[in-house]
Amino acid sequence: MSRKLFSILLGLTGLLIALGAFGHSFMGRKTLDAGLAHVALDVHTDKLIYLVWYFCGGCMLVFGLLVIVSAWYAWRGENRGLSVCGLIGIFYLLVGVLSLAYMREPFWAVFVILGGLALIFSLALRMA
Repeated sequence: MSRKLFSILLGLTGLLIALGAFGHSFMGRKTLDAGLAHVALDVHTDKLIYLVWYFCGGCMLVFGLLVIVSAWYAWRGENRGLSVCGLIGIFYLLVGVLSLAYMREPFWAVFVILGGLALIFSLALRMA
């Protein structure tokens, strides 16, 4: 496969990671609201849970943007940023595998797939 094609695939992977931030922060919030509605929490803990929730969504957005920028550099023939993509890929892959094992919910396969793709494409571009 060509470097250009791997760059496009890596960029699309980054886009999916970035879009996951919106699904997490806004659509996933409904599930969080429903779960917390039946729990008596003090105001501080309630606020803290939502701050961490949106922080995670922001991290997903930043991770996705970093992957997209790295794909842009790779498209131009530079390897700058591919190590960052590899680390993000490893992190997503590890979180996905551990969460699948712990929670036994198929949803976590999304992290395995996105992490695996980011890792594979960044390695392929490094070798191209």
